[in-house]
Amino acid sequence: MRKFTWWQALWLSFFSRQLYQSVARQWRGIGSLYLLILSALVVLPVTMEIRADYLAFVENDLPLYLDELPELTIQNGTASTPEDRPYIINEKGTTDPFIVVDTSGKITDLEQTSPPVLITADRLYIRKSDVETRSFDFSTFPDMTIDRSLIERFMATTSKFVPPFTYLILVTFAWSWRITQAMVYALLAGWFARKQGFSMRYPSFVRISAVALTPAILIDMLLGILGLPLPFANVLFMVLEVMYLRFAIQSISQLPTDKHDDEGSIIA
Repeated sequence: MRKFTWWQALWLSFFSRQLYQSVARQWRGIGSLYLLILSALVVLPVTMEIRADYLAFVENDLPLYLDELPELTIQNGTASTPEDRPYIINEKGTTDPFIVVDTSGKITDLEQTSPPVLITADRLYIRKSDVETRSFDFSTFPDMTIDRSLIERFMATTSKFVPPFTYLILVTFAWSWRITQAMVYALLAGWFARKQGFSMRYPSFVRISAVALTPAILIDMLLGILGLPLPFANVLFMVLEVMYLRFAIQSISQLPTDKHDDEGSIIA
């Protein structure tokens, strides 16, 4: 039987019965490394888009906010601005407040204002959602002056680390989700196999399910790159995944009964 590598599986998973037979007989493990490689590939376009958006914000939007943001001095746990009045910074191109800086005491918490960020004389408030707000007490901050040059240096530094950090986070979440999917689909694969009159070990079903997920994952990535919305995408992708899982099991059922499940040596 011909052996197939992980990169061949990327396109052969769409149509090749021999691939799924090879996965059952010659691959080993549960397909976790395969899904890790696949996850690392499919999140690349998303990471590149996030990087482009972040750099565009730093280059185009940030200077507009910095033009309106006052110099903020924190000393002995108390913040102050050059003028004892509220500063309101609106979102770009709108009249919606984005940041309010008020060390005068007129505005003391987010319940008195609508923007997601509020800086008072003693705290920084961030509205994460309608029901969740975080605050940071300036008494825990060192004495400092936050001005335009400090923010620009900070953003220039973080721009070097945001893309790789974002990539690692996305890969981790994508891999965790896909391996969980494969483990769940393995139960369905076992049922399909019994209907076909054979059985295999659970890790083999997980491995087969991992490869059967490939077409849906790649189509989802392609639609994202092209910016094409797909109505009822979650339902349609689930149907596609089940169809390929059944195709995989039917392909394996064509093997001789003693060759359904052979822990060989290609990829874990």
